[in-house]
Amino acid sequence: MKTKFALLLLGSLSLTAQANNFNLGINDDVIATDLQMELNPSANMVMGYLYSTHEGHSVSAAAHMTHDAGAHHFEVGPKFAHYWAKNSSDGSVVAIGGRYSLDLGSNIALKTSAYYAPSVLSFGGVDGQYELDGKIQFQVNPSLGLFAGYRNIRLQYDDRPDNTFDSGFYIGASAHF
Repeated sequence: MKTKFALLLLGSLSLTAQANNFNLGINDDVIATDLQMELNPSANMVMGYLYSTHEGHSVSAAAHMTHDAGAHHFEVGPKFAHYWAKNSSDGSVVAIGGRYSLDLGSNIALKTSAYYAPSVLSFGGVDGQYELDGKIQFQVNPSLGLFAGYRNIRLQYDDRPDNTFDSGFYIGASAHF
């Protein structure tokens, strides 16, 4: 497991030269990171990794169409995720959803995301998935933001009880470069 994480970390270092944003969030049991790359003014790509000491780990890649409307920022698109779950079956999903950000002023923003994968877009042992995330971010300076939030990722199965892959509060930082 440590070897896989080290390889992913080394691979992400080469991506940071292309990335616009790097996020890192942690709590007692989970570390999550993502790299966002602006493809053009109205599209981006986000690649992420999540490790949970109790539930396993996942990798994801999302492509969004983006739109800015004053204080509002919208991103909509598909997200591919693969889960290596310790307490349930492994599997992949193609979820539909997006992210929303509201600039509240005084360098504070409310950021949310929601993704849903029905059974027709779920593969392997997984029969569905949803992911909800919300956080408040304070922009310390143009390059650094600090945030606190709550995330819930739930995997659905036909042949066994559903599994909460991640559920809890977290803190983190966002770097823009």
